[in-house]
Formats: sequence, structure tokens, C-alpha cells
Amino acid sequence: MQEKLTFLEIMIKKSQTDPFFSFANLDNGEIQLATGALLIAQSEYCELNIENYLHQLDEMADTVRDRIQEMTLPEQYIAELNRYLFQERGFTGNTDNYYALGNNFLNFVIDKKTGIPITLAVVYLEVGRRAGLPLVGVNFPGHFLVKYQSEHLDILLDVFENGTCMTEDTLRAKLQASFDETVSLEPSMLAEATDKEILARILRNLTRAYTLLEQYDKALTAAERITWLLPNIAADYRLLGYLHYKNHAYSEGITAFEKYLHLAETPPDAIEIERNIQHLEKLLSSLN
Repeated sequence: MQEKLTFLEIMIKKSQTDPFFSFANLDNGEIQLATGALLIAQSEYCELNIENYLHQLDEMADTVRDRIQEMTLPEQYIAELNRYLFQERGFTGNTDNYYALGNNFLNFVIDKKTGIPITLAVVYLEVGRRAGLPLVGVNFPGHFLVKYQSEHLDILLDVFENGTCMTEDTLRAKLQASFDETVSLEPSMLAEATDKEILARILRNLTRAYTLLEQYDKALTAAERITWLLPNIAADYRLLGYLHYKNHAYSEGITAFEKYLHLAETPPDAIEIERNIQHLEKLLSSLN
């Protein structure tokens, strides 16, 4: 018999079965980006040794730190980090198989030296930060970027293009390529992304990929984890409700849709979502 579960009951249930839940509920300042990315990958690679990959990042950072210690200019730091990661270590954007599932997993990117903008950015951020550089992620629409962010200088970098510096013209060109129409370049597009937001973007990529592959159980896991990291984004609960339905978890689907309506307040699709809830309630009652 299925009974409707409260949101709190669902969270308690998940906290007992998924180690990512406890991680996601850490404060932003306690979140370790590489650890989170590797926890995500561990769902696909069950034998993944997280400490091994963290050690590899540490070793790369040690090399960079030694090389930049006599340097003084941000441009020098960036050039050396780029030289080491992209020329010596051979990291590169996966242009041949951009949508391959493995591109979303940090262990795959470290092993194969290839990935998509956001996972290459995780390598770049984690090596650079460990070496003492003030690097942050930027949730630029359609193409994740990295920013060298100091008190008097911001430098935007495209790690998919070997750490190339981005100008306003190249940023506008990226927007044009992503949306196939003229989109205004807004300051908010260049704001710092928290590590939780970076991990959520990786999980959104995975949710889409698994849904396209009709692996709805894995898509559901990724979608749930997004709501643990960022619990107040309405649209994520709408997708979560759909994925619960695809996995025949009708009670959880109702709860997710209700959470969406609560957070969105006056969504344009409220009538459609109410119908979805009613449909799931009928399905749930038929099981009792």
C-alpha cells in the first residue's frame, strides 16, 4: 500500500540511503567541490576511490604552486596554470564526443584528460585553488566559465578552449551560439557561482542525459540531489515530480509537484500541475 508522504518524511528516508544527502546539507563554506563531483560520479562508478582522485588533484596543485611562487602578476599565474594543465597534462575539451555521458564525471575527466566546460572547470578550479589562486566558477548561460577574481581585477577564462581569456565580444558570441538569437549580455551572467550551484549544474546535465537514455531511475537520483543542494528552486521540483511519476513513485510525485506550486507561487502552468497531482492521487488510491 502506498500512502502520501510528507516532504520531511521523504528527506528522512533519503538521508538514510544516500551519502550525498549529508554532503549536500553542509554549509556553502564547508562544501568541497571535488568531493561533491566525485560523490556524484560514484553513483555511476561504484568502485570509485574518492581519496585517490583528490590526491591526484593535490599533486597537480603542488606542481603549479612550486612554479608560480616567484611570479607576481595574475596573467603569469594563469599562463602557467594553462601551460601545465592543457599542454603538459593534456587536458582538452571533448569536441569529438561532447555529449558522452562520461564527460559529466570528474574521475572520467581526470583519467581521460577530456571533458565538457563544467567538468574541465572543476579540475581547473580545484588545482588552481589548491595552488593558492583566487578562482571561482561562473554559471554563464550555455557554457560554464572560470573567473580569476581578485580585489582589483577579474579575468574570465574558457577552460574548454585551453583557458582562453574572454572579452565582451567573445562572451556575446558564446551567447549567440548557445541561443541562436541575439541575447543581451547581463552582469548577472558573470556572477560567481557557489560550489553548490556548480554541482547542481552538473546534476542537471546528468538528469537530461539519463532522461534521454530513458534511465529514469538514475535521472531521478540526479534530480533529487539538485533539490538537496538548492532546496528553493521551484523548477527543479517540477522536473522531480515528473521523474517520480516515470518511476511509479506517485506519492513522492505529488509531494514534489506541491512543493513546486508552493515555491513558484503563481506559476503559468499551475492548472496543468494541479491536473498532474489529481492524476497521481487517482493512481495512488488505486494501489490502496
